[in-house]
Amino acid sequence: MTEETPKMYSIWYFVGWILLIMGGIILISGIYYLIYPTRSSTVLQELHPDLWWGAIMVISGGLFLLKNRKP
Repeated sequence: MTEETPKMYSIWYFVGWILLIMGGIILISGIYYLIYPTRSSTVLQELHPDLWWGAIMVISGGLFLLKNRKP
């Protein structure tokens, strides 16, 4: 009988999970601050960088997960 060794996950699979979770948190906070704006203003506040970076991190995390999943 031949025993199959379990396939190990790549480190990029876990990086994908981290990007997905952290990007989701940033994206949710960006949506919250879009609905309820704060009184303090920064130079580029009207561009909403938290929405952009949250979305970029969620998309890249999803791509890492899809590319490095087990077959």
